[in-house]
Amino acid sequence: MCNKNNWRLIRSGHNSGAWNMALDEALLESYLAQHLNNEKPLPIIRFYSWQPACLTLGYAQRAEREVDFDGCKNLSVDWVRRPTGGRAILHESSELTYSVIAAGDEPEILGGILESYRRISAALLVGLKNLGIEASLAGKENAKVVANTAACFDAPSAYEVTYQGRKVIGSAQARRGNVMLQQGTILVSVDMERLFTALKPPPRLNRAEAIEQVGARLCSISQILGYEIAFEEIERTFISGFAEGLGVNLLEDTVTPSENELAARLLTEKYNNLTWNMTRQRPAPIFH
Repeated sequence: MCNKNNWRLIRSGHNSGAWNMALDEALLESYLAQHLNNEKPLPIIRFYSWQPACLTLGYAQRAEREVDFDGCKNLSVDWVRRPTGGRAILHESSELTYSVIAAGDEPEILGGILESYRRISAALLVGLKNLGIEASLAGKENAKVVANTAACFDAPSAYEVTYQGRKVIGSAQARRGNVMLQQGTILVSVDMERLFTALKPPPRLNRAEAIEQVGARLCSISQILGYEIAFEEIERTFISGFAEGLGVNLLEDTVTPSENELAARLLTEKYNNLTWNMTRQRPAPIFH
């Protein structure tokens, strides 16, 4: 279990947005507790999707400014606040989402936030290459790019994955002490009309302008390939991509009873709690 090349692989399937966020935080908390106790836990990569569709907000976004609550209700779309930063994403059931929980000194992701981000993105490039997609990483200068809407895929950040200059995978990271949680959206398909029904356009753009702008800056895997691809195939492809790209052995595992119990508590206290979700979260001292 102490082999540095072994990582836990958790495939969670389709769940509600609130449960997905609660489980990611529970895995982070559980890993951190073991790490602080010198138990040398294995790093974790989790793959999952969403049922029903869900709009997620970065922890610092203003829900009342950016979520169209009536639009979400009309679409039967949930919404929830993420434990990581970044901008809003509409997660459909076709989407593959990943999360990585690991200590910052793990050899495969060693370095600061940007360097670990780059290393994970390089593994994502391998997954895309396995699909026949030659993607690239946005330059470091993109760290200062400012998006015009609240949508995550409006502009790539440094080292995010792009195809011909258009964003295809979006990620966000938070750290608690020396332990990181990185969450990422692998855009399998996209419906801009649904996105800007669930999400308000910014005051300076109308809905049609927001759709046009963001639509020109993102690209889905289905658009690139020219056909719809099954969730199971995408998942298999990126599992092998992470294993090859990071040079790790992914050991299939399940959530432990204690991790599940903690996730259930976080679900009640935070992610199913409207007051918490409505409140803009400023980065606490434990998150960098």
